[in-house]
Amino acid sequence: MTELLNVAGLSIAARVAHRDLPLLADVDLTIGRGETVGVVGESGSGKTTLARSVVGLLERNVRVDGGSISLAGERIVAPGLDRTGRVRGSAVGMVFQDASRSLNPLMKVRTHLAEVLRRHVRDITKDEVERRSAEVLEQMRIADTGRVLDSYPHQLSGGLRQRVAIGLAVVTRPSLVIADECTTALDVTTQTKVVELFRTLVGELGIGLLFVTHDLMLASDLCDRIAVMNGGRVVEQGPALTVLDRPREDYTRRLLAAIPTWT
Repeated sequence: MTELLNVAGLSIAARVAHRDLPLLADVDLTIGRGETVGVVGESGSGKTTLARSVVGLLERNVRVDGGSISLAGERIVAPGLDRTGRVRGSAVGMVFQDASRSLNPLMKVRTHLAEVLRRHVRDITKDEVERRSAEVLEQMRIADTGRVLDSYPHQLSGGLRQRVAIGLAVVTRPSLVIADECTTALDVTTQTKVVELFRTLVGELGIGLLFVTHDLMLASDLCDRIAVMNGGRVVEQGPALTVLDRPREDYTRRLLAAIPTWT
């Protein structure tokens, strides 16, 4: 499998009240083309900081202290180096937790897609924008593409809004997609459909997928490999079924023990 993303020894800190607060410590992670890697852990474990560091969306008081991030062999993040602007939105797509907050309520879906395509695809024509906008909604398994293209976000269901948000992330045909807790606000049935959609996209498009979630069972269902984070560190990683069935770390076992069961 060809390596796509390489996070090597990444350490990140935030400047808070005249002191440095470590957020990530010596994090290693790789994703291959056509591979889905899940990052799981409790709130505050560092999952979102890791995801946002790949696309340069860290807060202004946050800095990279050590290590690096490379995409397709090109170093894009290191201490004093930030080339994420070159890849954000084009080579790397991002899906956020709440689609309602990532979509402009005053813009139709058609305008959202057109804006992303014109910003990131050089010399794209109006006809190509229209064609690719309809095409990506079809890839999202949206049947009534014409109606959805001419809809405002509030006119769509939560599940449809999330599919549109995923469409925005992949319409530029990136090599890597980062999904940050993007199923949290969805009901179980819609979650299942979104997970199946991601599985299909990875298979059809050959993208790499970084899937950030607090739900270990959801990650085990979708992901090829899982990295468990705690306190800004990756404490365990390996094949999804191995981590689920034979966890090595006590923290992973506690996460598994906290999963509700029905008898």
